[in-house]
Formats: sequence, structure tokens, C-alpha cells
Amino acid sequence: MEPCLHPTLVDETSLVPYLDLARETGYRYVDVPFHWLEAEAERRGDAAVEAMFQQRGLLLANLGLPLNLYDAEPAFLRDLSLLPDRARLCARLGARSVTAFLWPSMDEEPVRYISQLARRIRQVAVELLPLGMRVGLEYVGPHHLRHRRYPFVQSLADLKTFWEAIGAPNVGALVDSYHWYTAEEHEDDLAQLPPEKVVYVHINDTQDAPEDAHDGRRLLPGDGRIPLVPFLRGLYRAGYRGPVAAEVLHEAPLEGTGESRARLVRERLEKLIALAKGEN
Repeated sequence: MEPCLHPTLVDETSLVPYLDLARETGYRYVDVPFHWLEAEAERRGDAAVEAMFQQRGLLLANLGLPLNLYDAEPAFLRDLSLLPDRARLCARLGARSVTAFLWPSMDEEPVRYISQLARRIRQVAVELLPLGMRVGLEYVGPHHLRHRRYPFVQSLADLKTFWEAIGAPNVGALVDSYHWYTAEEHEDDLAQLPPEKVVYVHINDTQDAPEDAHDGRRLLPGDGRIPLVPFLRGLYRAGYRGPVAAEVLHEAPLEGTGESRARLVRERLEKLIALAKGEN
């Protein structure tokens, strides 16, 4: 496991300054919004974007799914047709996964909603399979997002049931410490996952109890009460060896500069990962 820079940590809003910051603060992996990549590729070409990563010794950790799973069917199919070319670029930059989150509750009629969503995720997975890429689905745990009429995927156990219904071999989990904590799960829940089903990892923190933690008010890893060493240890026991990105969604500005936060988080993640691996 290795720290990954996430754009929620910093103030940069375009690709080149962000990549420069990642290099200067000691990262090898970066999580990048697809529209940043697309803008540079349209301006300079795919080869130039590849060179930007190679010259800085950086790897793209993951691709956030660049389509709306809940869109009208014509729009979904249009964007699905663009997915292979978009994913190929990201694969050349290092990405081996594509991720999307699932709402934990819904107002729509459940059979129609769930069957359509499963079918669309299956279509995405089929497009990515020839590229050797996996789909990571993120279950969302915070209780304040469970307010809609019908419950949906709210835990790792729910997600495992849903990916079985999808029926694609390259579908697994994006595991986020915030959702693991608010779903009140345990180290062993993670450790029991097959290694191929742990697709990507987010890490963050909160001072609030699980039932009170707000999704958009996260803290830097180590600033709260989430048991992050057991979280990472469970993933390590499951066989995960990939990037760990500090996704810190926030409403109020974070303290310090983007550079200072990036350095601090990298140092903290290195220590947490070492503890999870039993090295300290």
C-alpha cells in the first residue's frame, strides 16, 4: 500500500500545477479528475499528457467513472460509447480501476431502479474487461444520506450482495474509511474480502460518532477517532497492495496550504500503513 494524492487535499484546479505539487511533496500515485485529463488531452494530445506523468515519475491511481449511471438512456449510451477510449488513456497513465459511488437510499420504485443500475454497471464492466480494468463500487455509510423512501446499499455486506447480482467478474469495492466507520464495520469484514474484490481505497477521519458523521465534513487522516490502523490492516490482510487516497470532502476551508497538507498526509499515511503491516 502506498499514499496517493487526492485533489480534495489541495487548492490546484488544473492538471500541470497538481502534478508538480505531487512530485514536490513526494507522491508516486495521483488521483485526478477526468475533466482535467480530458482538457489537457484536447489541448495538447494524449502523448503529451502521458509525457507529463512520465517526466514527473507519477502514476494515475484510478479513473472516476466519466459517465452518469443515473442519466436518461440515450445520454448513458452515448457516454458509454466514449468509455473505452477514455479508459485507454487512463490505463496508459497507470490506472487499473474505474470507480463510482452508490446512493444509500432511493425514492424510485426499487425493482426498476436496482435492475437498471445493475444492468448499466454490467455494461460498464464489459467495456473495461478487455483493458484489464476493474470497477470499484463505493457504498456510502453516513446516516444523514439514508433519508429517502427505500434503503439501498449501506454497508459492505449490502455491496457484496449487489455485485453478485451484477454478475461481472471485474466488479468489486472502493472501500472508504468514512463509510466503513459509519456503517460500524470491523477489521475482519475487510480481511475476509477476496483480494481481487478490493479495487481502490479512500481514507479520511472524523471526530463524530458513526451516526452523526456528515459526509461533507471530513478531517485529515489522524485528526479524528476512526480506527485507521485496523482499517488498513484489514485491507492488507485481504491482500490489497495498491494506492490509498486521502479523500477529505469538506465544506469549510482546510487549515494550512495545499503543499503543507499534501506533505503532512503523505507522512501520516506512510506511518499508518507501516503500523498496519506490522513494521513498527
